[in-house]
Parts: sequence; structure tokens; C-alpha cells
Amino acid sequence: MSAEKELEMPKKRRSFPLDVKKHIVAEIESGQVSLTGAARKYSISATAIGRWREKFRDGSLGESVSPREKSLEKEVRELREKVGSLTMEIDLLKKLEAYERRLKSVDSSTITGLNWHLFRKGAQ
Repeated sequence: MSAEKELEMPKKRRSFPLDVKKHIVAEIESGQVSLTGAARKYSISATAIGRWREKFRDGSLGESVSPREKSLEKEVRELREKVGSLTMEIDLLKKLEAYERRLKSVDSSTITGLNWHLFRKGAQ
């Protein structure tokens, strides 16, 4: 019967407070205890402590992002993309305007010969 109970009951996932995580990582980082030693001492898997160390080094240990923050970050990202595309569009329009000005100045000049046929009609 005890084997049947073990199969029916799922393992409960443990969670640790942020200050405990930081304390364990600080002990490892300072060299007071090794990773495997801390795992044995606190009865926590070395893999979990390794993940905590990586997050601690990245500076993301304990940072919880609220849904509002996530939506604001998404909005900021979308707005930056929009600003980027509008900037590219403005740059393109400026180039087209400069090109159009150059063409007008070329067309109005009789020296270039691009519109020579228009001026030549009366002088045959």
C-alpha cells in the first residue's frame, strides 16, 4: 500500500525565500563552502543552486516582473520600432526631395541637354 501512495501523491515543489538564496550564493561566492557542500548542507540540489548563482551574477536573482511592467516594456519596444521605421521613412523622403531638387535644376538648365528638345522647337 505504501508504494501505491507514493505513486498517487506528486512531489511538492519547494520554494525558498530570496534572502536564503542570496545567503547560500554568498557563501559559495566567498569561498566559505563549495557548491556541492552547500547542496549537502541545505539539502538542495546543486543544479538549483547553480541556477541561483547564474541569476545572481546576471543581477536577476529575485527580480519579479509584474504583468503591468511586461506590458509597458512591450509597448516601449513597439514604439521604438515605430520610431525607427518613421526615422527611416523621413530619411528616405529627404533623399527623394534632394533628388527631385537636383532633377529640377538639371531640367531647367539648357546646358545639360535633358530638355533640349523643348527649347529647340522654336529655333529650327
